Amino acid sequence: MLPSRKHLVKGLYRAEGPARLKVVEGGFYALGRVFEKGDALVVPRGIVTCIEVDAECIVEGVIGGSLSEARPEEEVIGVWRELSEEVVSRGGRVVVVGEVDSGKTTFSTFLVNTALSRGLKVAFIDADVGQNDVGYPGTIALAVPTAPLSWLGELEPLALYFVGSNTPSGCEDAVILGLCKLLRRAESYDVVVVNTDGWVADRRARMYKARLIEAVMPDTLVVMEGTGASEPLARMFETSRIQVVRAPTPPGAKGKERELRKMRRELAYLDLLRKSAVRRLDVKAIRFWGVCSLNGGVRDEKLESVLSSLLGVEARVEVCGGVMAVIVGDERSYRTVLDAKRELVKLVRREVVVTNLGRLKGLLVGLLDEELECVGVGVVEEVEPHKGYVKLRTPVSVDRVRLIVPGQLRISEEGVERERGLPPLA
Repeated sequence: MLPSRKHLVKGLYRAEGPARLKVVEGGFYALGRVFEKGDALVVPRGIVTCIEVDAECIVEGVIGGSLSEARPEEEVIGVWRELSEEVVSRGGRVVVVGEVDSGKTTFSTFLVNTALSRGLKVAFIDADVGQNDVGYPGTIALAVPTAPLSWLGELEPLALYFVGSNTPSGCEDAVILGLCKLLRRAESYDVVVVNTDGWVADRRARMYKARLIEAVMPDTLVVMEGTGASEPLARMFETSRIQVVRAPTPPGAKGKERELRKMRRELAYLDLLRKSAVRRLDVKAIRFWGVCSLNGGVRDEKLESVLSSLLGVEARVEVCGGVMAVIVGDERSYRTVLDAKRELVKLVRREVVVTNLGRLKGLLVGLLDEELECVGVGVVEEVEPHKGYVKLRTPVSVDRVRLIVPGQLRISEEGVERERGLPPLA
């Protein structure tokens, strides 16, 4: 698509992505910053950005979406401008909460750009594990912007925490722990903006968000008004020392389609796979986080022989404390051992867990160093304990990897989410 020039007069405009608008003459205000001659505003697909033109300007754009005049009653750019100035002037930690499509990410961008325009050191933590703009799905990411942004996806993560799921439900403790670890990395910054996921509506979600806010103990809590689902959180903290700020959601805001959300995640998986190479680790030099299997337990070769003769199953058996891990390589063997699990428990008088190595292919995993810091993410290619190796697809060097954290997502070689649930490694 060839770029075209547009002459914009004073007023408000809505740019719907995908679009790229480069300022040729004059300038405009958007996303908490001024775009001047030579600057370009990038609007991703599914995103709508409001532009405020104070004087005439000319933009050159490639627009796959649309650029249209906006009615003042449809936009809140003026209010957001004032609120972002107020929040940034207070400094410190800022947590942004709100339901899905309430404007959290856009308002977070306002805060980051406003802080940068004041010459402040700003850090951004993307704690939305399902629709994050920084890092990969299933992670929390810390980034340190040094120049004004068009969208948060421009940022490269400085540090990651691997949660392993594209939803916080069931992983609330991991999200909060990861957020606290990244906050320690950001202690020296003037402003730290934390964007969160859109899970707020039910009781469990409110408890989770309340604990998250308590753990962060922000100077300011920004509550996006949306349809009102986040109002209980605003009221909950009004009597604390936290400054609660309610930010209106644009009346004309458009929600992202469910399929578009899934597509964005899968594009991120594809990006991960595209940058990756197959790397091999010595199974004796690593451990698997949070599980019993393949963690250096004592092999029970006698029981391996019993399973082979009675069930016709080739299995690796490891004993770790009060747990016996039975590790098999295919689905038939896995089902056979599961069917006999009750009898096995009676025989060995231990808890029995069963792992099918064949199900590990495509599993999204986190990679930790000896300090338990996440050095990257990867996708399992093959686990062969008998041959002594683990193969992963990952863009990072595995020289420092000491632990592998199994995630709850399996993806195909094309980046498609194949399965979500408890990790197949027990």
